[in-house]
Amino acid sequence: MTIFTFTNNYKVNPIHLKVEFFIAKRILLGRSQEKSFTRPVINIAVWGIALGVLIMIMSVAITKGFQKEIKGKIVGFASDIQISDAGISDSYESNPILYDSILYNKLKTSPRVKHVQVYASKAGIIKTQENMQGVILKGISPDFNWQFFKQHLVEGDTLSITSKSICKEAMISSKIANTLNLKLGDKFRVFFIIKQVVDGREKFSQKKYAFTIKGIYKTGLSEEFDSKFIFIDLKRIKKLNKWEDGTIGGYEVFLSEDDLVNSIKNSGKSSYEYYLEKESVLIDDFFLELSFMDVRSIYTRYPQIVSWLEYIDMHILIILVIILVVAVVNMSSSLLILILEKTNMIGILKSLGASNVSIRKIFVLKSAFLIGKGTLIGNILALSLCYLQINFEVLKLDASIYYLDSVPVYLNLWHVLGINVLTITISSLMLIIPSVFISYISPVKAIKFS
Repeated sequence: MTIFTFTNNYKVNPIHLKVEFFIAKRILLGRSQEKSFTRPVINIAVWGIALGVLIMIMSVAITKGFQKEIKGKIVGFASDIQISDAGISDSYESNPILYDSILYNKLKTSPRVKHVQVYASKAGIIKTQENMQGVILKGISPDFNWQFFKQHLVEGDTLSITSKSICKEAMISSKIANTLNLKLGDKFRVFFIIKQVVDGREKFSQKKYAFTIKGIYKTGLSEEFDSKFIFIDLKRIKKLNKWEDGTIGGYEVFLSEDDLVNSIKNSGKSSYEYYLEKESVLIDDFFLELSFMDVRSIYTRYPQIVSWLEYIDMHILIILVIILVVAVVNMSSSLLILILEKTNMIGILKSLGASNVSIRKIFVLKSAFLIGKGTLIGNILALSLCYLQINFEVLKLDASIYYLDSVPVYLNLWHVLGINVLTITISSLMLIIPSVFISYISPVKAIKFS
């Protein structure tokens, strides 16, 4: 009585699939496997897949987290797009422009814009009894969004800016405070160079103002921002420069979060292309108001930082390719060893009429089980480590070097699914190559093999 039949003219059949699945399951879970000499090799292959998936998920999560945190800090500090006088140079001194309430309200109500605020900047020198340092004073108004700085406030509080009186307080960074030995509540003097035109001739004079430290912030972007910027009342800069009423240094525009996330995630564009498009769109939407204005994104103002963040993606791609190659070679080698161990069984199946395709499918199915097991273990380990780092910040960093206090992790469902699908698909397809070895096994010789 025949229970299972194999034919040389093999066709896809549910019965055949059940037989192959049954045999693969017996080979994988049978008691004889516990004493098999291939068991250690199989365990190594499974853990190799698990470690590969672990490293890939962690690498992508940490890299994307790093990019997201650093880019978020740059945008939070300097906005996505700045609108200023068209004749402005790379100097930190703002040229005055007339405040346009129509433009301001249009920007504020635009679906592309999350927030808009006015600003002005002026260079100065802080001088104490022991030291001095050049700084940039950024003047802000009551419409300033303090959300970002409240998250990075070390001591004190944010400035209370009103539309009437001039605020005499300032918010400085911990970098500047430590360099100049300043503390919360201390007073410091800032010296300015004022340019005036008298009788057609430029004259320069010196002025100084004293400020009281109300708050100390720390973003971690030491060289680019923390070591330079101090926040004061915009009206103070206008008074220093003797600007007329109704003048400002420019506008800072923060793009809506939905627009930012969707564009980066789905467009596949580089940061340069993305921000170039945003500059163009903003100019097109407000053509009349911005015809004689300078519109510059963070990519235009800080190209070295944004390009560096984008360049990290290439490193991740290299890591993923190397790990996938190692995992595929590891699994293929294990399958070859498994085939050699089961040479006797292969000969018996061939003698019973099983086709090469059918036998190959048995071993590919078994290896696919192992790949799935390794992938599952890798996911559990990776997600557990990400959870620990997100909630407890186990791994710390030197903020002066890495801009962050701890290793950032950003888990994205599509990234995790993509890594899993890529690993399982490539590893399973590459198993077909070593399984071809089954075709060269002779039934007579295989049955004698032991």
